[in-house]
Amino acid sequence: MKKTRNYLNRNFNKEREDDKLTKNDRSSLMSKIRSKNTKFEQEFISALKEGTKSQFKTNVSTIKGKPDIVFQREKIVVFLDIDFWHGWQYPRWKHLLKNDFWRDKIENNRSRDKKTTIFLRKNSWKVIRFWEHDIKKNIGETIDKIIDYLENKTGIITQVDPRKCAKRHVVAIIEKDEKYYVGSDWCHNPQKKCPRLPGEDYSKCKTVCKQDGHAEIEAIKAAKGRARGGVMYLIGHDHCCEPCLVAMGKAGIKKIIFNVYPKNYQRHGIKK
Repeated sequence: MKKTRNYLNRNFNKEREDDKLTKNDRSSLMSKIRSKNTKFEQEFISALKEGTKSQFKTNVSTIKGKPDIVFQREKIVVFLDIDFWHGWQYPRWKHLLKNDFWRDKIENNRSRDKKTTIFLRKNSWKVIRFWEHDIKKNIGETIDKIIDYLENKTGIITQVDPRKCAKRHVVAIIEKDEKYYVGSDWCHNPQKKCPRLPGEDYSKCKTVCKQDGHAEIEAIKAAKGRARGGVMYLIGHDHCCEPCLVAMGKAGIKKIIFNVYPKNYQRHGIKK
């Protein structure tokens, strides 16, 4: 909390002065804030150009959310989220904002970010979001993450199932050459209503429902390198998180099928 307070005090003390601004003065002030081609963004893009040979575009207005970076061929979009404007750990410091204008601005940004991520993932885009402080702390690590996504692009066929999580048990089954490799995870504090929106990341599964892992990863471990060319059957969720998709790309999974068991699954003596 101390770190968050220092961050606010260092960067946003001017809010007290802004409280005295008229509506026109505030509008004039906000219009001077650059939304693209900032120094922070330019440094990141320069580093990305040095780190990868893949072609990409910046600030693409034709794609929902106007992603900062777009790899069109690989269907990957990257957003560089400024800590303050996009509300990093916002619930911890929103009470420090005395002006409704700033609260509304940040809350609208957070809501729009979630809707954008959900929309893009439903339309087969891989969405990567980086926080400003993470990039400044280790820009090389963030670049490596993008490269990892690019190099492990395998064309996995996926589908989105309208059903949400199973509330308690998720099972993943890799089928390869009539053999099955099974992984699972559990929710130890399941909620009556799933706290996660379709397409939203799995942070709430871990923090709210106390999910103890990722079934996909456990199935890949069980395969011990024999999953390449196999099919992943995932029962109990509506989609895979991005880290699991990367892991499946490395393992060579060719297809993901949601909420359907393999045809001969029971014949091998494995209980549902």
